[in-house]
Amino acid sequence: ASLRTTTASSDNAGDIILIAEDTINLSGADSGLFANTESGSTGDGGNIFIDPRTVIIRDGARVAVDSQGSGKGGNITLLAGFLSLDNQALISAETKSTDGGDITLQVGDALVLRDQSNISTTAGTAQDGGNGGNITINAPFIVGISKEDSNIAADAFEGRGGNIKIGTQGIFGLEFRNQKTELSDITATSEIGVDGVVEINGPDVDPSQGLVILPTNLADLSRLIAQSCSAGEEATASEISTFMISGRGGLPPNPNQTLNSDAVWQDWRFVDGQVANFSNHNKPGDNLGINSTVPATRQIVEAQGWVKRADGSVILVSQAPTVTLHSSGLSSASCVRH
Repeated sequence: ASLRTTTASSDNAGDIILIAEDTINLSGADSGLFANTESGSTGDGGNIFIDPRTVIIRDGARVAVDSQGSGKGGNITLLAGFLSLDNQALISAETKSTDGGDITLQVGDALVLRDQSNISTTAGTAQDGGNGGNITINAPFIVGISKEDSNIAADAFEGRGGNIKIGTQGIFGLEFRNQKTELSDITATSEIGVDGVVEINGPDVDPSQGLVILPTNLADLSRLIAQSCSAGEEATASEISTFMISGRGGLPPNPNQTLNSDAVWQDWRFVDGQVANFSNHNKPGDNLGINSTVPATRQIVEAQGWVKRADGSVILVSQAPTVTLHSSGLSSASCVRH
């Protein structure tokens, strides 16, 4: 089945607007959507607007706004969640001797091109003048098979090649080339004129280069051990380093061991009024001189005596004061000599 709007005169071909909630499936060489101009006409090709959830074009079916006359090709705008072109399917805005039309594809999931399928705005198909049309594609993924010769082309013969702008996360199976090949290409060339511009916006990944092999040795473990750490009898007190593990949990188990049910949560937050200053933390390799000083505490002992102060108060003391005896200067009666 097909839907056509064609002009064979100076009038433009009509437009086609097709909106569907589900899938548009075009299959067969005579099937498709056409807003073309016939040979000898001077009018422009019509425009096609398609907005379904899924578009499947296969087995030679086409969506075309080609111009076989002297008028310009029309424009194609397609909005879809998924777009598939398979087995010589074609989306084209080609012209015989005038400027090619523009193609805009907004795809939500993926654009797939298989088995000699093409998206083309090539001008001068009769080896004549005309600039190539522009192609704009936005799709998360653009997928093809390199050996199947499926292409995205905005070429020209005498005129300037069209511009191709692609926004995607990845292109697989298609590559930008300066000329057409038997592989799957992205081209914007001109046989005689100036080439167009191909702009691909996406992550800095080249799928054609394959996977990147990451190194297995991510770090030199010997460099992680501080050479300045000293131990043994020959080291001085200032050279001896200390490794401390704080908290109640101890060392964590290695990845091959199960978790210890005895491990508890330890809250290391600072209480109000405390300030943590980490600016002086030693880096790996620094000499870790750690002085751990425990303040001396006074032992409580039983009072052994008392002292009377000048104000009359009495203080209990742990050591009895030393008493020096002085003679009163008086002799007892028994000590008087006659």
